[in-house]
Amino acid sequence: MNPAINNFNLKELKGRDARLFQEWKELDSVCSKRKAEAANPLKPSLSYIIRRKNAMGLPTEFEIWYRCKSIVGVEETEPPRKPIFGYLHKMSVVLPNNYPSADGNPVFTFVSDVWHPNIRYSGSFKGHVCLTIKEMGVLASIKDLVLRVERYLKYQMYHAQNTYPYPEDQTVAEWVREEGEPNGWVKFTQDMPEEPKPQPKPAPAEGEEPKKRISLSI
Repeated sequence: MNPAINNFNLKELKGRDARLFQEWKELDSVCSKRKAEAANPLKPSLSYIIRRKNAMGLPTEFEIWYRCKSIVGVEETEPPRKPIFGYLHKMSVVLPNNYPSADGNPVFTFVSDVWHPNIRYSGSFKGHVCLTIKEMGVLASIKDLVLRVERYLKYQMYHAQNTYPYPEDQTVAEWVREEGEPNGWVKFTQDMPEEPKPQPKPAPAEGEEPKKRISLSI
């Protein structure tokens, strides 16, 4: 758990501040669990950075880091175009001043490339994530939405048909329907690349003294 969370008491917080604290605590709990389960605690499958706080010191903007296999683009060739995979994906979550309210929905935007029909791949709204939050209501938690996006990345959830609520990126949706699904490319396992093992330093040859580091003072 982030030790800064212990600086706050939910009973002493009201309204928006109480909601911001609850959201932070839930998100931190999930990320702490992932860290404890990770083979490398420095590289959990889900983590966050606080990018902005309000006057009370409560987070109003997060950067979420997903470490999983996902499609980040496609080859620039003639169709069918094979997917290009990436393994680290970064997303901004901004909680506006009127959050939580019907007009104060959180804004989810990827700051790294993601190729998914419900995430804008290019243009002025590049990275915008369509989560149909309005239908979920103001009670939808940040933690649940962050986990929903993780399912997007793994292609466990997507909407590519040209029907309501409609794809966020029509170009990607067309690729999914006409190239990705027919070739089975949107069904992929979560095999992650192995981390390179540190190479041991070569031992000095027999009879050779190890080199000494010389420090010069000016």
